[in-house]
Amino acid sequence: MPIKILLARQILDAVGTPTIEVDMVTELGLFRVGVPSTDAKKIAESVQLRDNDPTVYFGMSVMSAVKNVNTIIAPELLKQNLEVTMQKEIDQFMISLDGTDNKSRLGANAVMAVSLVVAKAGAAKKGVPLYRHISDMGGVTSIILPVPHFTLLTGGILSSNGLPFQEYSVMPTGAASFAEAMRIGAEMYRYVKNVIKSKYPVESTYVSDSGGFAIPLDTNRDALLFLTDAIKQCNFVGKAEIAINASATDFYKDGGYDLEFKNPKSNPQDYMSSDKLAEVYLDNMKEFPVCSVQDGFHFDDWAAWSTLTARMSNQLFGNDLTQTNLRRVGLAVEKKAANAIGLRLNQAGTLTEIVDAYKLLKANGIGMVVCDRWGDTDDIFLADLAVGLSAGQLKCGAPARGERVGKYNQILRIEEELGALSKYAGKNYRGQL
Repeated sequence: MPIKILLARQILDAVGTPTIEVDMVTELGLFRVGVPSTDAKKIAESVQLRDNDPTVYFGMSVMSAVKNVNTIIAPELLKQNLEVTMQKEIDQFMISLDGTDNKSRLGANAVMAVSLVVAKAGAAKKGVPLYRHISDMGGVTSIILPVPHFTLLTGGILSSNGLPFQEYSVMPTGAASFAEAMRIGAEMYRYVKNVIKSKYPVESTYVSDSGGFAIPLDTNRDALLFLTDAIKQCNFVGKAEIAINASATDFYKDGGYDLEFKNPKSNPQDYMSSDKLAEVYLDNMKEFPVCSVQDGFHFDDWAAWSTLTARMSNQLFGNDLTQTNLRRVGLAVEKKAANAIGLRLNQAGTLTEIVDAYKLLKANGIGMVVCDRWGDTDDIFLADLAVGLSAGQLKCGAPARGERVGKYNQILRIEEELGALSKYAGKNYRGQL
């Protein structure tokens, strides 16, 4: 079933930033994907092409990437007359057509949009759901539904409160099903919002791009006390645990970690060494139901990552650490830096590269967390990816905002479809048990 039409356009993501949407027409009809975007390029991720015209969308428009799909990728791909089930071959063709290490010529946003829409069409050609098609690519034999990370509180550079760490989430590790996990997350979210309404000004109930609340708490300990109490008050002790996204690169200064980085008068004498910061995490896990720490150190502080990973039975999750870059994923495996790694669609550039990263991590017994991006769209591909790879974890924000809830709702549909065959990762969210 060769491709008949391939057409890209510019749309807006969930935070009003331009991104790419691609339509593909085959004999089975129309398939469409809108890819997530970001306005913060990380050092090792593939390059999203922007127009950089400050008079149009503040330089963030993507018409050059759209043009690359419509005038370069589409005509060249159609010439190849490849079947849409040939995902690896199509992705490799686009990588070769781009000719750079980071997709900076055609744009990772252009290449990824085409890669994902090919997968949707390929699933239809095989007559299977998208998640089954992805499972086939990854060699996954048993479908496991992921434990969600529901963002509840926001700190770090995303807020003006005193919290040094970027996000505090709950993971329903003790739920018996994904549906129960959703109920736990949604009930806790509503409870937290009601508590905030009763204690703080109404603007404290306004949410961040990930759906979390930036309430005026002063310290990391305040946030953990708040969420631990919320778990108790909602009767979810043993069913919900806390996950911290430290995003430590944001407060790394002069070889140390400044937990008071929002204070312009913070004292360099108080900066923490990586060893002292590791003790903060370990102490948090002893005192509170904290089961996961994301990006606990600067992404190039490899020794700190390896040292803490060796000391932890709980999850140390690297996202900024590897940036879905196969070379950095390989380094993390080699150095035993982190026992779980994030996978992000738009950081890799093609679905094949995501699957290759999955295979490398799986072969080395390292957990995975399929992650969204701030500038996500209402496309639900991410949900099928998390299920198809049986990744064990999905991090796409709070049970609020349509671009996030849509992905959770898709997994509810998949769970219903699987029926008695459905399995929820639960306590075994990184395959560690």
